[in-house]
Amino acid sequence: MRYRTRRVRGAAAVAAISAVFAAGACSGGAAEEGGAASEPGSDAVAEAERLYQILNESWAIEDELLTIELRVAKRCMEDAGFQVHDPAVFQETDFSSYGTAGFLTDAPVRAVPTPEAAEEWGFGVWTEFVGNPGNEELAEELLTPEARAAFNMPEGDYEAPDESEWDAEGEEYQSEWIEAYTGSPAIPSDVKGPEPDFAAPMGGCELEMVETIYGEPYTVDIGGEGDSDGDGVEEDDESYTATHEPSPVAEIEDFEDYGNLLARLDGEDVAFETCLIDSGYEGWELGDSFYPPLWEYFGSMYDPAYFEQYGEEGLEVPEAPEEIPGDFMGVLELERAMAVDFAACGRESGLREAIVQGWAAILVEAYQPLETDIVAWQEKMQGHLDDAQDYLQG
Repeated sequence: MRYRTRRVRGAAAVAAISAVFAAGACSGGAAEEGGAASEPGSDAVAEAERLYQILNESWAIEDELLTIELRVAKRCMEDAGFQVHDPAVFQETDFSSYGTAGFLTDAPVRAVPTPEAAEEWGFGVWTEFVGNPGNEELAEELLTPEARAAFNMPEGDYEAPDESEWDAEGEEYQSEWIEAYTGSPAIPSDVKGPEPDFAAPMGGCELEMVETIYGEPYTVDIGGEGDSDGDGVEEDDESYTATHEPSPVAEIEDFEDYGNLLARLDGEDVAFETCLIDSGYEGWELGDSFYPPLWEYFGSMYDPAYFEQYGEEGLEVPEAPEEIPGDFMGVLELERAMAVDFAACGRESGLREAIVQGWAAILVEAYQPLETDIVAWQEKMQGHLDDAQDYLQG
């Protein structure tokens, strides 16, 4: 029997937990493990919206927890004489902005937008290419707060933390800082300066911070099974150390296919594809993923050089129009026009409504059994936040 321990520190811990929140929005496993079956319909939509608001509150608490953790840890480090900090460790996040599109954030509705969204934003393929060099003015014009929210994009573009002060301190200071923060000697790196020893037990100011806020670190049991490394050694258990207890939503497992949702349809997908054929879009099958190759189709127009070099061979993509606009806005107009037609078929076939209601039912089945535990977790974490505030003000 072999046990492995994985460390999750600071921003990485919140990122890991929040990634599970996002994965939960795609899960149908809870219903199979005891969650009550939910029928698609307006009641399911209303309940999904209510439950999703509870999740949004949890994400906001995660942000507050990370902020307070950094403040407490920074006080410890500065009391030890360190005034310049590793920006990769002391970096705040804004996970509460995730899910601004509501319970449909991860729903497969990109191919069946609402008519209003289709007319304004197309399928949203352009959002993944408007950030290319040369499109700066277009990005500023097109990426409005409404567009960012619709496609679950951050409120602003990512900006790498300023590492100039940290780099100026030199490797000796960095090594001393790492040891003071983690409690273990730094490990030399050939890439960029010394690095923490993530295999070492939590210590230093990080441990002091955890003990101040939470009392002790939290060990998350993953419960790995089988030979996960392929080295012939059975993995009976896995765990990692986090600064605090993760939300109960972490119990929900991710799944990659949409079989659960597809099984809830009553022929709307077939009616949708028939409508597309009648509208001149033969060859645009919806597929099991509910997303035909729209990204490849329009992406090759937005950035032909990229697809010429990295395009996937053998992928069947409908033939592009004979005349392809040579500018970004021209391609966007093509995308908008096609999205309007897809939206019309989504409405006529009932597919859009079927996906919305089916997705809501899946979320209700996944989240409802955990609601009491999630709310209890929020109250517990709020208590830690209050205690940390009292400490910082003392």
